[in-house]
Amino acid sequence: MSIATIIYFLLTNLLGVSGTEWAGWLGYTPYLIVIFIGQKNLDKVYQTSYKSRFFFGALISLLAAMVSSLFMYVYLTYIDDLMVRTVVENAINTLDKEDANYTQLVVKIKEGITPLFYLKFGTLAGIVVGILVSAATAIFTRKIVKN
Repeated sequence: MSIATIIYFLLTNLLGVSGTEWAGWLGYTPYLIVIFIGQKNLDKVYQTSYKSRFFFGALISLLAAMVSSLFMYVYLTYIDDLMVRTVVENAINTLDKEDANYTQLVVKIKEGITPLFYLKFGTLAGIVVGILVSAATAIFTRKIVKN
């Protein structure tokens, strides 16, 4: 799953659509597909409960989120930091330049949005989305296996 999300990121980045809202949400498709297929096939090998299928999906999500986020950290730190610079620039552009705290806000934005931020947020977001997908697909695969 990590390889699929990394390839997806590289392709969208190459095509110039990385960072768009639809491309971001579409990037979670490998999570859905891999967790669904894994949970469905898990029941063929073992007679599993909802809890087992859920934890299987959550574990896969955890591992994939960690590997994908680590890749993103390395990519943004050593290969191409354009994404970070663009996000920082866009955040600064949304600020009111007449605000008394403008300079402090710019400093906080520059300190906060870093490759390390992407590592932490990517891991957290991947785990949360993976848990939600695991919970939903565990219910759905249970119904398929019973039929």
